[in-house]
Parts: sequence; structure tokens; C-alpha cells
Amino acid sequence: MWTAYRLFPTAPVFEGLDQIPAVIHTILLVLSLLCITMLLFFDKNKFLIVGLLMIEIFSCLLDQNRWQPYEYQCLFIIFIFMINTNKPKLVITSFIFILISTYLYSGLGKLNNGFLHTVWVQIILKSFLKVPSNITGQHYIYYAGYLLGLFELIAGTGLLFSKTKKIAAIALIIMHLFILLLLGPLGLNYNNIVWPWNMVMILYLYLIFIKKQERVITFKDVFQGWNKLVLVVWGILPALHFIGYWDGFLSSSMYSGKAPKMIICITDTNKCKQLGTFYGKRSYKICNGQAYIELQNWAITETDAIPNPEIRIYKIIQKKLEKKYPAAGLNYFYY
Repeated sequence: MWTAYRLFPTAPVFEGLDQIPAVIHTILLVLSLLCITMLLFFDKNKFLIVGLLMIEIFSCLLDQNRWQPYEYQCLFIIFIFMINTNKPKLVITSFIFILISTYLYSGLGKLNNGFLHTVWVQIILKSFLKVPSNITGQHYIYYAGYLLGLFELIAGTGLLFSKTKKIAAIALIIMHLFILLLLGPLGLNYNNIVWPWNMVMILYLYLIFIKKQERVITFKDVFQGWNKLVLVVWGILPALHFIGYWDGFLSSSMYSGKAPKMIICITDTNKCKQLGTFYGKRSYKICNGQAYIELQNWAITETDAIPNPEIRIYKIIQKKLEKKYPAAGLNYFYY
């Protein structure tokens, strides 16, 4: 997802950014990795911190599919280190606030029927645990899926209080271990780009809430200086996602089951032979037996990341495909 040498279209914030050559995407990736490496040795170098933040922001402007939850979180972690130089108290406060917000909104986002049907039943029960349909169809089994969202929500809330933060951190570590088992090589072997993120989240929880026993967050610290931006972006704006005014990925909406999907039906496969690798194997009625591509599977197959599931981004991709394969008779369905 971080280079442009691929068939999966980029979705820049501004159309004019499409004129930037693919090699620039790669250069930005290399510069980013170089900055990260140098920060391992010069962790307080503000020039490197600011440089890394600017590089990542520019890279994300070139393709909105890079606005992944882990990338977004990392950008703000870099940001809080940049604005709180020599202020470790403010750094840890904003850091904790981001972690708590992630779990609270992620848990809330799972309290919907889409999560029950898609994630709980189809992914966890049927695909992973191999539970037969006659059992998954029982009401008490079906609605038990809500417990997962409530678990994350309650554990995230537990990080707020001194008496519960350690047990809450342990509970969330267990959750991340389950996610690694579910999506890892021993499980579905899917979306492997999130494996390291889950490992990092485990490390954060251990270092902050278990090993060092940091104090409980005091909200007055988040109101200081530019930390107010963290409060707004992580505390307030994600709530707008529930009424359709803020992106899901920017609201910690991960595996919520309610993100829109896109299917591309192909009338003439001879006119887009390059895409043959990404054709689906199931039969979709809406495609009337024609070849088709599920956008999410295409992205996973080629880039190891799922696309940013926003309709505006799907429309950018649709426009690019129509321009590139005008004779293929492509039809697009959002659901």
C-alpha cells in the first residue's frame, strides 16, 4: 500500500496529486524507514521527529488508502512527541488518552448487527472455530457476539482508573493475543499487516499499565497547548462517525462489520486481463454469472492491507478503473 507500483489504484486527497510519479511514493517510504531507524539512536532529535511526521502526512495525502488505523495512531504518537519536547508528563498523558480512545470507540463500533453477522458468526465462529450453522443460528449464540464489543469497551474504560487499569490491561492483552491467533498463521492467515500492530499494542499496555504503573490520566493535561488537538481528534470527532460525518478508520472502527464494500462486475474479461489474478471464485447474483472482483480481496492480495472503506474513495477508484479499462464493461456495486 505504501508504493504506487501496483494495479490497485491510489486515491489521492486532491486529483492533482495523481501527477506525482510512482517513484516519489517509494522515496517517501525509504525516507520514512530511514527516519525511524535514526530515531532509535537519536530519540530526542526534533528534526527527525518533525521530518518523519511530514513525510508520513505527505504520503497519506497521495493515497487515502494509507489512512489505516495503525498509521493514524502512529501519526499522532509522533505528533505528541513533537509538541511535548522535554515534557514527559504531557507525552504519557496524551499517549494514554489515544490508547483509551482507541479501545472505547473500537468497542462501541462493534455493537451492531453487522458485526454479529460478518465478524462474529462468519469469521470467528464459522471460519475460525468451525462451528456448524445449526449452532451459530441459535439466538443466544448469535447475540453473544455483543459481549466482544462490550468486553473491549469495559476494558478500555478500566484503563482510566487506578484500581482497575492493571487488570484491564491484562484483559486487553489477552484480546490482542486472540486477534493474533485468529488472523495469524495458526488461524485465518489474513490481513497480516495488522499482526505487528497488535504486538505493539500489547507492548504499550505492558509498559504503561503493568510494568511502570503510570498514573491514571488527568484530563487537565490534555487541555494544555497543542494537546487539545489530540483531545478533539481522538475524543470528540470519532463520535461523529456514528452519524456518518467522520471516517471509520479515523474512529478506531476496526472489524466492526458495518463498513461499506465494493464489487466490480466485469462484462469483457479480455479487456482487462491484468486483473485476472484478483477475480472472485464465488457466484454473485448481482453480476449475473460474470467475472467479478471484491475490492477488499483485491487490496489484501496485492498490498497486504484492506482499502479505506469510504464511498468517496471507492468512487475515486471507480473513476480510475473506468478510465483505464473503458471497453471492459465494468459495473460497480456498493453494499
